[in-house]
Amino acid sequence: MNLDPDTQRWTEHIGQKIRELRKAEGLTLDGLSRISGATVPTLSHIERGTRDVKLSTLIGLARALRVRLPDLLVPSGQTAAERSTPSIDGYDLDDD
Repeated sequence: MNLDPDTQRWTEHIGQKIRELRKAEGLTLDGLSRISGATVPTLSHIERGTRDVKLSTLIGLARALRVRLPDLLVPSGQTAAERSTPSIDGYDLDDD
C-alpha cells in the first residue's frame, strides 16, 4: 500500500502502540482478534504499519485493550491526558 509520508508515519506509530498495549495485556494476536473482532491478518498488518486502519477498527481495538482512543495516538509512556496540546502554526484559536 502506497501511503503519503505523514499517513505512513501515523500508521506505523499506531501499529507499534497497539502491539505494545497488546503485549502489556498478555494477549496474542488471536486473543486480541477474539476480543476486538478484527481478524488476525488485519491485526498483523496494523501492527506492522502496512494497513491504513479504519476508525471503527481503532475504536474496537481501544475498547479491547482497555484504553481510550486518544491513547493510541500519543507516544509510548504517555497517556492522552498527559500530552500537552500542540500549537498549530499560523492559527490563533483563542482570539475572538
